[in-house]
Amino acid sequence: MFGSETIEDGAAAGILKGAEAAYRARIAAENELLCWAVAWADAWPAESIHGDQLRLDGGARGVRPGGDGTPEVNDLAVATFGAKIDKGYVATLGFFGDALDLRDRLPGLWAKIISGHLIGWQGCKVARMTRTLTFEQARVVDAEVVDHAGLVPWPKLERLVQAVIIRVDGERIEREAAEARRKRGVWLSQTDEYGLKGIHGRLTPPEAIRVYARIQEIASCLPVDTATADERRADAMAMLAGELQATELVARTRQPDLFDLDLESAVRPVAGEDPDRVVEESEIHPSLRDRPAGPGPESAIFRAAVERLVRKLKPADLLAKATLFVYVDADSLERGTGVCRVPGIGPTALGVVKDWLGHCCVTVRPVIDLNDPPPPVDRYEIPRRHRRHLALRQPASSFPWSTAMAGLDLDHVLPYLSMKRGGPPGQTGLDRLTPNSRTEHRLVTHGGWGRRQPEPGTMVYRSPYGDVYVTNHAGTHNLGSGDFARLIWAAGTGSAAA
Repeated sequence: MFGSETIEDGAAAGILKGAEAAYRARIAAENELLCWAVAWADAWPAESIHGDQLRLDGGARGVRPGGDGTPEVNDLAVATFGAKIDKGYVATLGFFGDALDLRDRLPGLWAKIISGHLIGWQGCKVARMTRTLTFEQARVVDAEVVDHAGLVPWPKLERLVQAVIIRVDGERIEREAAEARRKRGVWLSQTDEYGLKGIHGRLTPPEAIRVYARIQEIASCLPVDTATADERRADAMAMLAGELQATELVARTRQPDLFDLDLESAVRPVAGEDPDRVVEESEIHPSLRDRPAGPGPESAIFRAAVERLVRKLKPADLLAKATLFVYVDADSLERGTGVCRVPGIGPTALGVVKDWLGHCCVTVRPVIDLNDPPPPVDRYEIPRRHRRHLALRQPASSFPWSTAMAGLDLDHVLPYLSMKRGGPPGQTGLDRLTPNSRTEHRLVTHGGWGRRQPEPGTMVYRSPYGDVYVTNHAGTHNLGSGDFARLIWAAGTGSAAA
């Protein structure tokens, strides 16, 4: 296990239990501080400020640190509380806003904080994300994300919150996105001590993807044995300053037939003739005689040769290839507003995506029916249809608390056994595959972790020290290592086990 025998299992289990206890104590202390902040705010409401204070310059004033529906508090009392917890006034005001938003606007999350099932900082981040919403909109967000809070890693919870905010306040999101586009730009850094400069650009995601794809396209045409991938991309980015040079490089790679002898033959002097001899009109092909000749017949010949090459040019062969996948439900399309999910970007307002695609050729691909899974196959290699289906059904790793969503291995939950060695048919099916990152894959293969899949989409993992975790669409459920956990592990031998 882990390739090391330097620690006894009992000592290792004790370390893990100590770490878990410290983490639980941290959650309890962090959440308790939020409760004390709410209690202090209740003890010093704006209504408690005496009229004499209100008439004094610099006297106490009522401030509302939270969003719509939260109370005002005595600002000087806030500052006093902050001094006790090593925070300045502004930071303490924000902390009070988070605590009051959670209690009054996000009651489901607040209940999980009280019970210790959600760490306070995650609740505070949700409070800040929803502060500009109305009281009713914040309650909708709370109701829709509370079941996942504390069970999924923060990046997943953040995406869920973003999606609900877009749905309940889409017009504001689209308006702010339009305002943000006016902040686009490109900036040049100072030269560093090695004589290098940096370029930073702020673009919309499709613009950034297209620029990067163009750089990657040019870099792919450069010799691979002379520089690293990063160096080739830097060379390619530098070549954008000479677009004709970059285009020629890509064209020579993608459409080498453009660079045959047509042009050279058309403008080369005939063998044995004086290259400075004036070409007579009678020597020009009849199809060229009626064209505007410019300075002389040689110009007409050259132009005709260039036009012949241009007619052969296939612009699509020279463009960098980039694909943008956008998932949107039928109701959003019908309404014209709603949430789109863009891999690598996250939840995005439909109006924003429309703006991205407004000047593009759009290919609409049919929706994969997740209720119609492809049948299993009798080979180790995973067909493309199976990969696409599983990527839509489970876009993230199934490992406990994993945030991995890119570069995942589709792993056989049960080790594949060839039919020649007695393996059963249909071993490569959706109910026998699960997505894991490469490190997570190694943990199962070499790190002592066990893994079972009682049904598609539900995984049961067991750590080397007996802790059992159930993962599904709702998140990660830590069952510990007691009798119940062992019972669940034993029962997890449904369709696939390891």
